[in-house]
Amino acid sequence: MCALEMAVLEIQSNGDTRVSEEAIVRARHSLDDPNMREFILSCLTFNPDKRPTANNLLFHRVLFEVHSLKLLAAHCFINNQYLMPENVVEEKIKELDLNMVMAEIRREGQPGVQWRYSEVSFLELDKFLEDVRNGIYPLMNFAASRPHALPRVLSQPQEDPQKAKTPTPEPFDVETRKVVQMQCNMELNEDKTQWHLTLLLILEDKLHRQLSYDLLPSRLSREFNPSDDCEKLAAFLENAFHKYQPRVV
Repeated sequence: MCALEMAVLEIQSNGDTRVSEEAIVRARHSLDDPNMREFILSCLTFNPDKRPTANNLLFHRVLFEVHSLKLLAAHCFINNQYLMPENVVEEKIKELDLNMVMAEIRREGQPGVQWRYSEVSFLELDKFLEDVRNGIYPLMNFAASRPHALPRVLSQPQEDPQKAKTPTPEPFDVETRKVVQMQCNMELNEDKTQWHLTLLLILEDKLHRQLSYDLLPSRLSREFNPSDDCEKLAAFLENAFHKYQPRVV
């Protein structure tokens, strides 16, 4: 109805607030363009099931538009820009010879028409690409690409509730540098129920690492054994424990 009213400029309603069937019929017959008449009459079909879809209307002769090669190239460039470096346009412009022929139309018996890079406004071209990227110039006559259908996943067996509740331990980095020097200090806390252990390690890259831990006198030194330098650190801590063991009250 909106297209019909726009085509005939105004539908005469004879002073009535409601548009009558007779007024619509008169407006339809006043359409001179056969393509426009076919377009509007197909939309005004009484049975909704027989009306054209929006996709069919886009490809109708009234609305169908053959996009320019410039717009098609811009969309192709935008859709594949992730494959190119960010400054690809600037770098290509620096390499161009502005007097070089960019395109040419050759005609038999007539002089050809040439376009050179110097005739292109790079500022306007950059603005055009930005407009295409922002959706100002869409491709109306192309079906949108649909994502590939994902295969149906078979029903998985139910997971054990106990395993499902068990939290997954967070990954940690394993120390690979060798220890070249060690210092250990142990102090009793105020109530003298546990020790506070301070361990200073000097690694092979001269990095100092200080570790501290509170432990009970009943703890064994093997609980501190790392993956590397295991025997050396174990012996060192064992000697430190024996050194401070007589001080336990």
